[in-house]
Amino acid sequence: MSVICVVPVRMTEAWLLFDEAAIRRAAENPRGKQPLNLPNLSKCEELPDPKQYLCQLLRQASGLTGRRLKKFRAREREKIQRIAELIDDFSELRSLSAFQILEADIKQMLKRQSW
Repeated sequence: MSVICVVPVRMTEAWLLFDEAAIRRAAENPRGKQPLNLPNLSKCEELPDPKQYLCQLLRQASGLTGRRLKKFRAREREKIQRIAELIDDFSELRSLSAFQILEADIKQMLKRQSW
């Protein structure tokens, strides 16, 4: 069994902060009009707490308040995982050095395994 360590500069959640449509769909409000302040991709790994930032974006995107928002918050981990599933194209992340290293490591492992 081969293993590739994924160690982003901050947290892997930083790599999910670029796809507004995926965030809105994960928040179960794909047509929401609440403004989301997504960080510039080149700055996302510099955020002090990207996971918290992503959770705030999910809450905003949901458009929920009160009890519904409280129930939503209890499922935020599930929502974060859902964002990753909903992103069709991660190629924008190739501008990030940590992602470039990950991609090179994966290619190297695949080559070693003759896959």
